[in-house]
Amino acid sequence: MQKELIKIIELENSNDFELAFLEYDNLYNQNKSDFEVWKYFYFFLWIIIENMPNDFVEKIQREERLKEMFSDGNSKFTNNPEFNFIVGYTMSIFPYEFGDFDEYEKKAEELLEKARNLDPINPIYKMVYLSSSIDDNSEEYLLASAEAAQIVKEKYNGIGLYNDYFIQVLYRI
Repeated sequence: MQKELIKIIELENSNDFELAFLEYDNLYNQNKSDFEVWKYFYFFLWIIIENMPNDFVEKIQREERLKEMFSDGNSKFTNNPEFNFIVGYTMSIFPYEFGDFDEYEKKAEELLEKARNLDPINPIYKMVYLSSSIDDNSEEYLLASAEAAQIVKEKYNGIGLYNDYFIQVLYRI
């Protein structure tokens, strides 16, 4: 991971969200083709609604920025399973942040399915896809959750809002 990105994530950890936003914005404008930069900035924009006052969210035009990041990422990373997973997951939680609820709820399902199809052996993508399509108590889902648990712990063991969030919601044992 780039030094600059690590410094920004450290700003997140110290709750300096305004400076983190400015640094993300600057780094992203210099590295628009870097998936890691896109991923952390997109997720930051998605999650800060919980952490920031409304005036800051409005000042940075968060909703518009989030939509732009989705569009930009979709044009560059559409065949990247992790892109499809991250956007599909976040969009499934708050589809109305992207536009028409029904339209983006369906789009979220499509993105999660695409992530699973692009990387069919990824147990995390399988677990999340199954959780949206079958009963969470089914044997298939419970097996997928057990298979994904160790991968979740390894993949999301880093610092920052992105890793904190996904370890909380995806470690389902």
